[in-house]
Amino acid sequence: MKASQNRRLVILMYPHVREMDVASVNDIFATANTFLPENRRYHISYLSTVAASELDGMYGMGLRTGPLYSTFRGEIDTLIIPGGIGNELTEPPGKLLKWMRKQSGTARRVGSICTGAWLLAQAGLLDGKRATTHWKWAHLLARDFPKVTVDPDPIWVKDGNIYTSAGATSGIDLSLALLEEDHGRAVALEVARQLVVFLCRPGNQAQFSVALQEQKT
Repeated sequence: MKASQNRRLVILMYPHVREMDVASVNDIFATANTFLPENRRYHISYLSTVAASELDGMYGMGLRTGPLYSTFRGEIDTLIIPGGIGNELTEPPGKLLKWMRKQSGTARRVGSICTGAWLLAQAGLLDGKRATTHWKWAHLLARDFPKVTVDPDPIWVKDGNIYTSAGATSGIDLSLALLEEDHGRAVALEVARQLVVFLCRPGNQAQFSVALQEQKT
């Protein structure tokens, strides 16, 4: 029997988290699990910042979550922080930021989608690093965290073991890139094919779509 290479992927959930950010990550890795060998699959966990079995998403969808983050004792391979309403305006609990800093030192990689970058920045995890977020909020991230080199153009950025991505559907692109790191391009392309993704966009792809702009004219 081959030794298990299963990886624990954790999505941090909180009130008014953006539903698409959660779903995009979940669907990429859950789809990969349908054809990866059993000993190489992902264990996907949902940890909550509040003691609740269900949270209201950003647009009103009820999202079932898992245990409180502070009670989790497992080993995390990949930690993903989705975006959500108000991240750029609120100060998260110090206990949560301390937990995130601890996980960044033990997890193989930590990533964010959209305004999830605020949580990483507030924890100090983006200090001295290049990062991105949704183009609409990039100037605010740069203003609030001058130690971070904010690049508003790419759809995702890797700096060390920290990954940040732009808004909404860029969570798909980031997840496919992480999957490719783990299992190769063929696996990532097969997941993209099964999910009818139009194109696997590289990290340096611009957030503004030329094709979309042309459709407006």
